[in-house]
Amino acid sequence: MSALGILTGILANNIFQSIWLCCIVVEPRHGRKTTAAISVGISFVYTFVALAICLLCFRMFSVPVGIFVGYVVGIVVYALTFCLVLSASHPVKSLFLYTGYYSVYTIILIVVAVVTDTYTLGNGVVWILRAVLNLAVLIWYLFYFKERLFRLYHEMRSNYGVMSIISGMCLLIETLFMFYNMKMGRRELFFDVLLLVSCTFTIAVYVVVFHYMAHFDHITRMKQLQANEKFLQAQIDSYKKMGENAKQTRHDFRHHTMVVMEYAKNKDYQAILSYLSEYDKNERGKYQAAFCRNHAADTVLSAYASRCEQSGIEISADVHLEESEEISDYDLVTILANILENSVNGCMEADGKRRVDISIGPRGSKLVIVCKNACAGDIPFEDGLPKNREREGIGVESILSTAAKYNGVVDFSASDNTFVCQVILNNKKKTDKY
Repeated sequence: MSALGILTGILANNIFQSIWLCCIVVEPRHGRKTTAAISVGISFVYTFVALAICLLCFRMFSVPVGIFVGYVVGIVVYALTFCLVLSASHPVKSLFLYTGYYSVYTIILIVVAVVTDTYTLGNGVVWILRAVLNLAVLIWYLFYFKERLFRLYHEMRSNYGVMSIISGMCLLIETLFMFYNMKMGRRELFFDVLLLVSCTFTIAVYVVVFHYMAHFDHITRMKQLQANEKFLQAQIDSYKKMGENAKQTRHDFRHHTMVVMEYAKNKDYQAILSYLSEYDKNERGKYQAAFCRNHAADTVLSAYASRCEQSGIEISADVHLEESEEISDYDLVTILANILENSVNGCMEADGKRRVDISIGPRGSKLVIVCKNACAGDIPFEDGLPKNREREGIGVESILSTAAKYNGVVDFSASDNTFVCQVILNNKKKTDKY
């Protein structure tokens, strides 16, 4: 095999890698142009590194060994680039996505090797077939699967370590099968069947994994809907109360008119002004928001203030929030309801004084929510997130996923029997860079 043939094969392989790396970044660290530039740059550099590795191993060992070493080094180089440079997700979470892609890419190489009866880098026809299959899978991914993957991958907040191990094992198995095929140097029907069965098994594993992710996403969304349902009911109740107040106002208006008329007959204008001032104050008090002018937020805060009062929990609120077009009421209710739900639960487990302090207000182009509550002194954390040992909570995941819609930041901390949750939202929804 000539150096030109090796270089052509490596270059074609790396072109596929750079294209795929740009397309599979679900939570990008950089913009589209920067991501593409990094991917192309790494592919360009690695092309010559892989060529040197292959030529050296060809002379010292054999062609399959050289290709195997170059291929493994490529996996490591691209994995580090994707997980640490291109993706903003947790490295282990990014590794799951990368190994899943590379498993599919290896399956394509195996299928083409079996169909074309080839063992090494292959000729022009082999690379054309690989390009066609890669293009077909890429089109399917971009137009059918990427949007679904974005939601499932984004909602994956736990257990991604286990899934990364499973995905890595699938990649390892396919890689070993592929290079053992190179070492054989001749076709055997049984081994070809074994290769195809291993590919089918790997695809089945990923189908099960993504089915599990979809099931978890469905459960998460159902719990979010259940959590929001009672606050929508509280909002309906507040409207009913407003209607009852309006009805009472209409009923009492005749009596108030009689009093004013009596003052007018006596030409007691000061008494009229005083009475009307008191009347206006009482009527505005019936309809004035308890915490803020944002009705959705006020409803949630009022509901939890009532719950805190019933549970013997002191609550202090410093809220400066108007009606917002940038942040939807649904998302605002989701964040506030889960924060306050966790706060009340934390207070119920605390010893001593039970108190919740929440502040909400704009800071430039951002909305800042800070909630502090009394808590037990031994809250466990994992990857910076609080874990509940007694029940399977969904509140933290709901806060994180909703905040991500606005490119937000969420921080949890606990010290001196005080738990703090801070959420910073951009007052403009995040637009997908891809």
